[in-house]
Amino acid sequence: MLVAAIPLLFENHGGRPVLVLAPALDAIGGWLRGLADGSSFEYRYGTTVWNFFETAPLYFMVSFLYVALAGSLGLAGGMVLGLTLRGRFAAVVLSVCNTLFAIPDFIAAILLQLVTIVILDATGFKLGRISYDSTSGFLLALPFALMTMYPLAFSFRTVLRKSVEAEREPFAVYALAKGLDKRTVRLRHVGAAVVPAISEELPTLLGIMQTNLFMTEYIFALPGITRFLFRVAFSGRRPGWLEYYQYPVAVAVLLGVLALFLASWVFFKLALNLVRRAITGER
Repeated sequence: MLVAAIPLLFENHGGRPVLVLAPALDAIGGWLRGLADGSSFEYRYGTTVWNFFETAPLYFMVSFLYVALAGSLGLAGGMVLGLTLRGRFAAVVLSVCNTLFAIPDFIAAILLQLVTIVILDATGFKLGRISYDSTSGFLLALPFALMTMYPLAFSFRTVLRKSVEAEREPFAVYALAKGLDKRTVRLRHVGAAVVPAISEELPTLLGIMQTNLFMTEYIFALPGITRFLFRVAFSGRRPGWLEYYQYPVAVAVLLGVLALFLASWVFFKLALNLVRRAITGER
């Protein structure tokens, strides 16, 4: 509620921003009072009044698909590469991953769109749609690749570090001394030690992915829960856009983002638990 009230804390007085508390306090109080009759979850888009719970599920599912599917692919790829690559190849991939993390997500998204346009003009080949429209499906190649890139780089760095540490542990050295091949030791022993490390890093990974989701949905015009904030809560036009700021929508969207974080965390926890059971042979 406090975060959603931040745009209401400032007013334009003679070209200077001035801190004011009354609009924010009024908005918070009105939202709390509206919980009794459900008006806190009503919003206006155009000339029509809508209910957030009737329209939000579709937006929520689109965002969840980009986090869950892209995140799963990125996690799987990063774990496989982190367990198998060593030496010079691992160093090269690690350098690429560090470079990816140094590029802000909005710049990476714009670069993907520019590259797609340049290749289309030069060769006639279209890598993918540069933005969503009603004739295309919800899953677009470019934003999906962007949402996959960061979890892949994150999981690779984590798995590589943890697996190298695990390979020096007595249990791994003992397994190699017994005559087990390196592939089996990395999968059965080191892999089993790496999965809990990834599980512990899930909050950080999901924080990165949700930050990327705000930029990805906005730049590629995806009909997700975070773009809903920009389309509806800030539905006015400058100048005077702040007069059309819908505080209840901002609160509802931020609550939806929290729910998205929780749903994604549960999804990845269950997936990693299945991976651990498959690696160790547990039932």
